[in-house]
Amino acid sequence: MVTQLAHFAIATAAAFILYSASALAQSCDYPASGNSVAYLAPPNGTTIVYEDVVIRAGTEQRRRELSYTANSSTADEIDWVINMLSGQSIAVRTFLGLLQTANSSGTASQFDRTRYASLWPLDTGKSVILPITTFAQSGQQYVSELSLCVRRFETLGLPSGNFETVVIDGYNRITAGGEQLPFDEVYTRYWYSPQFGIYLQRVRAMYRLRREVMKQTRRAIRVGG
Repeated sequence: MVTQLAHFAIATAAAFILYSASALAQSCDYPASGNSVAYLAPPNGTTIVYEDVVIRAGTEQRRRELSYTANSSTADEIDWVINMLSGQSIAVRTFLGLLQTANSSGTASQFDRTRYASLWPLDTGKSVILPITTFAQSGQQYVSELSLCVRRFETLGLPSGNFETVVIDGYNRITAGGEQLPFDEVYTRYWYSPQFGIYLQRVRAMYRLRREVMKQTRRAIRVGG
């Protein structure tokens, strides 16, 4: 019963994101709050443990825990070490909290950092449209267009407590070179935490030729450091 309720919650959230992110890819007219949020990297050693759930065709395909630890940081970048219960680990570098620039598997992304940084300080109604070129370890290269919109401020209740977050909607559309990818559109809602410089919850829906491929939710279950 709990699993069914979890599936329903994820499906409902993803469907809503599909609707809202599609609209917000074209407009982001929320009034500014006047209480903008600056970017702040978390202290080294900060650890966030997520529960990561993947659903395909209405059936749960994978449930795992991912432990993110801030290994080093600069004024605008963080290096995270991601450990899995299987013992595998990967290193990921993020720029201003949300966008990944590289990982130890050999994938890297290039984009206009100045344009992306214009979203900060975060406030409702701010938006950006950003072309991104991604290079995979296999040598594959594809181009996408990412739209981000700051939707609202929200207190997020998690197993580890209540946290002040900024809700950001994203819509990413593959524009070139994505023939071998399993998706061509990705709708994402982030609950970004200024306190930790990363999202504490992320709900994502992936589509190929307007048909749903996968839903994914990632939610912080423990926070420390």
